Amino acid sequence: MTAFSNLVEVALEVERKPWLKDVFEELEPQAYSSVMNLLASPFFQFQPFGKWKGNVYGGYDGNSPCQVGFIRSMAKNKWATAGNRAGKTVLGMMEDVADALLIDPITKVMYADLPESERRFSEPPIHIWVVSDTEETAVQNVEKVVYEDILGEDETGPMWNMVKDGCIYSPKNGWSNHVIEFTNDSWIRFKFSTQKRKTFQGVKLHKVHLDEVQPKEIYSECSARLADLNGYMTGTMTPLEDKGVPWIYEELYLPREAKDIDFHQWSMMDNPHLPAEGRERLMRQWGEDEIEARVYGSWIPIGHKLAFDNKLIRNLRDQTTSPNLGFLEMDDKGKVLFYAS
Repeated sequence: MTAFSNLVEVALEVERKPWLKDVFEELEPQAYSSVMNLLASPFFQFQPFGKWKGNVYGGYDGNSPCQVGFIRSMAKNKWATAGNRAGKTVLGMMEDVADALLIDPITKVMYADLPESERRFSEPPIHIWVVSDTEETAVQNVEKVVYEDILGEDETGPMWNMVKDGCIYSPKNGWSNHVIEFTNDSWIRFKFSTQKRKTFQGVKLHKVHLDEVQPKEIYSECSARLADLNGYMTGTMTPLEDKGVPWIYEELYLPREAKDIDFHQWSMMDNPHLPAEGRERLMRQWGEDEIEARVYGSWIPIGHKLAFDNKLIRNLRDQTTSPNLGFLEMDDKGKVLFYAS
């Protein structure tokens, strides 16, 4: 891990000072090649989008925290309710891998070099579950994301140096035994809710990531796995349900303040990496109620016709401003005056 940490440190320095590249290449050609490969890896190329504390990330041109706000949240229980193609699953898995390796997913600074308030964990090993609906969705979604979008398909790449030799990936079956182990002894195990509740018992975990809506009993069992280590629960989902809205709305979202749960919402429209033509093509395939959930990540019951058009409701919501608080007074001439409090 020390060698990798040193490589990361040099890579960050070269990224901050591009003029060092020529000198570095001439003096240390082999090390230069390793650093350049690391900087070109999907993990280091990843940059979440959003606006955070006045800074804009990832080519975003709006005012919402979006992905950056989710990653920067240190809440013990946090959720991303985002539209389809809004990058929520890649974001969640990127954070999971970064946590397992003890690296900041945005700056790529090692956790050991960060203040305690800015890191979720202090030392390895970190044990994480990622829960999907079925084995098939785990293989085709989250497991595939780690291979293609985080480590990179070139298994000679620098990020693969952090993966234990016995971890094998195949497009058909995902990771061997549905687990990826890192050289610092951290691991990420891929679970699926069709395994039923009993298979989610008896383990102490540092973190659980629920990808999409999972049954309430699975959420409860996973929460119990975090108790001993005071671990973290994260969720990445588009709020879709065949009938009504997901149970998460009433059980977690509405009482979010009382339960100290952090919710983050952004839409497909916020994603600067998705071409406008692609967005429009997808939206033409969906009904108005689906658009609210699939595009904007809104809590909308699918298949139920509302009294008012969703587009009208959304426009009115966008035009709503906070009320001016104060008091009224009538002067001697009968004119009503308003004084802000």
